[in-house]
Amino acid sequence: MTGRPLRILLAMCYLVHRTGAEMFTRDLALWLRRRGHAVTILATAFGDMADELRHASIACITDVADMAARPDVIIGNTHHETVRALLHFHDVPVLTICHDRSAEHGRPPQFSQVVRHIAVDENCAERLVHEFGIEREHIELIQNGVDLSRFLPRTPLPAAPRSALVFSNYASHDAQLEEIRAACAERGLTLDVIGSGTGNHLPDPAAALGRYDVVFGKGRCATEALVTGNAVVVLDPSSGMGEMVTAATVAHARRWNFGRALMTRPITRQNVMAELDKFDAQDAGEAAAWMRANGGLDATLSALETCVRRMTDGREIIAVPAEQRAREMARYMDDWIRRGSATTAHLGLASLHQHVAGLHQALNDHHRAHQAQIEAWRAEAQRQSEQAAALAVKLQAAETALAAQQRDAESALAAASTAHAALSARLDEAGSRLANAERQAFDNVAGMDARLREVYASRSWRVTAPLRQISTFIQARVQRP
Repeated sequence: MTGRPLRILLAMCYLVHRTGAEMFTRDLALWLRRRGHAVTILATAFGDMADELRHASIACITDVADMAARPDVIIGNTHHETVRALLHFHDVPVLTICHDRSAEHGRPPQFSQVVRHIAVDENCAERLVHEFGIEREHIELIQNGVDLSRFLPRTPLPAAPRSALVFSNYASHDAQLEEIRAACAERGLTLDVIGSGTGNHLPDPAAALGRYDVVFGKGRCATEALVTGNAVVVLDPSSGMGEMVTAATVAHARRWNFGRALMTRPITRQNVMAELDKFDAQDAGEAAAWMRANGGLDATLSALETCVRRMTDGREIIAVPAEQRAREMARYMDDWIRRGSATTAHLGLASLHQHVAGLHQALNDHHRAHQAQIEAWRAEAQRQSEQAAALAVKLQAAETALAAQQRDAESALAAASTAHAALSARLDEAGSRLANAERQAFDNVAGMDARLREVYASRSWRVTAPLRQISTFIQARVQRP
């Protein structure tokens, strides 16, 4: 750090919901403290961020009178809190930051103590010029940055996206979200939502962003997604939608803070699908590389510190004549009366936000419980479907085997029938031949019997009978031992 440490008072309406302006104020306070400056935050209401800030030795107050030491500079982030601070410290130079084009808190205080105006994008700069008559040369463009040490690059994107995220505190379970969900489902992407509007608020989303391929978001959410390496579609349920950020358009979109000036189309299924169809992993990687080179928090906060140094060097005290201060105060009071009590409104709004956040959390808890039950039913149905499919495969295999066995049996039966027929034919043929042989043998025996009878009956047989007897006697004698 160059130069002496400064006492810096940051004015903010409240630190409750971690919106873009709130997170900017927190990051600025922590960075300035690390740079050796003494930092105090004035706000109407604090949430859990106060514990984090106080742990970092940053004072958090709701009454400006509690700050005993005079600050060297006031950095005002919201209108009425800035006025509270500058009226109490009436000679301290003031720097105001316009965070929003239309919100009440974005109106710049019209006091002579304000010596410099900062706009976070071109849209806010236009508001300061065209609604409040501030010269453009008195407005410095210092855009919100991202802590690159927290938002680390994700692994390279796949060739085709598989998962998507709506990253917005303004998203809720409404028709716009259903249009996005239907478009993602039609393109085969799963969809999650991170943001207080759905009760799924993450104090530190850095680790979660790397799990998604496409992120729908605006402003700070879009910036954080881009430096992480996600493909980003500029979109917010409260404002509409723009286009997929590409390497060719990222510089222009950055100057407009990925904000509402770019969101000129309604959120419809067809519009969302058209942007999803532009997904290009290599182009998204180039856009992310540009964003990491140009969107770091250190560059943003260094520019702010430089601006503060220029304000305080040689201008430690702003001397405003009493008559001029009275006119400025009268104008402010007239505006305050017409618009109503800002403090009461902020307190009521903060309370309402907390109540709505509680309702959203309860709704989201019920939604998650129902979703878990639905997933359990789907898992059971899937399990039973897989079992039925397995049984069907087994049944099909059994039917196939049975059909094969039946075909084999039929083939064997046909072969046996053929063999039986052939054997029967051969048996019939053999029987016929045997019968013929028997008839022929019978005929032969009958013929021989007839011939023998003829021989016995012949005269030669009778004449030769003595000779046959003599031959028989001789043979018997010869054969005796």
